[in-house]
Amino acid sequence: MAAGQNWAEVPSVLIVEILSYLSLKDRIKASSVCKRWRSCLFHPSLWKRIVFKLDSCDREGAKFLAGKCGRFISHAVVKFNSHNISEVRECGRLLEIFSKNKNLQYFSLQPLSCHLECSEADSVHVTDKYLDLIEALIKQSRQLRHFSLGCVEDLLVHSGTLIEALQRHHSSCLRSLHLASVKENSESYGIVDLSPAMFRSFTALQHLSLDYDHLSNELFDSLAHPASPGLVTLTVHVHGVDHDHGSGGVSNDAWRRIASHSNDTLRVTLNLVHSYDGVSALLDILRPSMPLAHFRQFFCAQVSLAAVTFLWSHHCDTLRTVHIVDGLVDSAPGVYSELSQDPDPFVMMAWRCPKLEHLTVIGYEVAEENIVAIARLRGDTLKTLDIPRCCISTVEEKADSAWVSLGVVSDDFHTMVSQSLKREWRTLEDYELPRAVFDDQADAEETYMATLLADQVCAC
Repeated sequence: MAAGQNWAEVPSVLIVEILSYLSLKDRIKASSVCKRWRSCLFHPSLWKRIVFKLDSCDREGAKFLAGKCGRFISHAVVKFNSHNISEVRECGRLLEIFSKNKNLQYFSLQPLSCHLECSEADSVHVTDKYLDLIEALIKQSRQLRHFSLGCVEDLLVHSGTLIEALQRHHSSCLRSLHLASVKENSESYGIVDLSPAMFRSFTALQHLSLDYDHLSNELFDSLAHPASPGLVTLTVHVHGVDHDHGSGGVSNDAWRRIASHSNDTLRVTLNLVHSYDGVSALLDILRPSMPLAHFRQFFCAQVSLAAVTFLWSHHCDTLRTVHIVDGLVDSAPGVYSELSQDPDPFVMMAWRCPKLEHLTVIGYEVAEENIVAIARLRGDTLKTLDIPRCCISTVEEKADSAWVSLGVVSDDFHTMVSQSLKREWRTLEDYELPRAVFDDQADAEETYMATLLADQVCAC
């Protein structure tokens, strides 16, 4: 080596190159070699992506990294408890640093809640501060490719202003835009006025999440503009459903056109969150030409058997996920169909949907024999089969009588399912279920926020 045995004389470019091959833990160890190596630890090329965690365990580290790297990193993810006032304030300080960063390409908020917690006196001030800093961030960045506000309703009610800023500064480079929200009250909320024409100028957009309120034939015409590369993923959040919108919705022809514009690579995720109206209107929302890959509903108080039938009838070639979570009523699961119904709609789904990989049914009574049938039909292609023991019904027969028991399974039940899935399988126990399944006063956000945020991870 040209530097002989004096590691302090190794050229900086080589030190940075060496550090680039090391894990974060090993980089920190290597930086203790000498002052010169330590000075190379925070070279911009080594800190392109940082996940800032603002909980009490990681907050000091996040503040340190923000001070060192916040003005030059290209990927910034902020994870924080938006119910914690001190974490909300600290997130605001990070936004202030990011607002001076010209290199930022990826910006994502990942809160634990859809609402920013703050004192009553500061509620308007905090929201205004966040919006001002986010707008400054948009204007300062030279090439923003991914933008996600993490379903925060307080910020997303200003989506129109933010889209206008993104349109002015990043229309030719923005690839991933996530503006879908979670409503604190899904039965009564104001609808943001977003002009479909605003999306026409985003000529690189491939990943989009929006509330169902904004879907229209006109929007799809803008997204399928000849200058657009075509969407790869579209995530739609359904809350309340306006009667006129629900009955009209997006036409089947519009879905066919937007899918065709993407060369049939488009995959749609449909999330219903506390959406009682959404379940009732599902047959108006779903369309045969919608390339639906993931269907989820959280705490919607009912299951539409007609919609489940529609899923396996019309989306059998694309459907990969069905995830249904609801609360128990008086400690008992709901009934989505008569137990004697033959065939069971979820068994039919397992039979007709060869790409189905994830099936979760929590809060509804499922017959033991139907779970066995689902496992046999899908075999080892079904990666997830989540059913709580407390929701499983078993027919017990003795002498001339038979009765249905809940939460009690046959001795060979787990073995039969495991053999079909070709892996060890077991039912979910009560302690593994979200608290909101048992307590309607519990915070339901912990059940779905991580799943909804995972839809907004950068795919650029």
